Amino acid sequence: MSQLIAPHGGQLVNLIPVPAAERVALKREGAQLPAWDLSPRQLCDLELLLCGAFSPLDGFMTRADYDRVCSEMRLASGAVWPVPITLDVTREFADKLGAGKSVALRDPEGVILAVLDIAESWKPIASTRRRQCSAPPITCMPAPTTC
Repeated sequence: MSQLIAPHGGQLVNLIPVPAAERVALKREGAQLPAWDLSPRQLCDLELLLCGAFSPLDGFMTRADYDRVCSEMRLASGAVWPVPITLDVTREFADKLGAGKSVALRDPEGVILAVLDIAESWKPIASTRRRQCSAPPITCMPAPTTC
């Protein structure tokens, strides 16, 4: 019997692809995609998502998760979660993309770290965000896939 406690939310998420061929294919794909250079905070969030430290999150939060975290400190699934984990981008960049598209996420030196498949793009209502959350204004794009 394992002496480990169950991960938060009941599922440990690991988004880092293990097979080398998969990593190579993602890097090739990422080189052809629009790219977003991550800020230091975004880089930390991505690293924590990829290694499972933000389990049960399997990507940046959706609108439903964000709204419930801001109002009740819970994910849409009901799991306790105190802080929104989102990817904030400029409106201009978000307007070029949309659901079903992908974007390469790069570190400040331009190295591709992940390929993000966009499920939705949205902007929170500023007055609600100021009142309920301490996170900066964001546009959420969930589900990164690592390179």
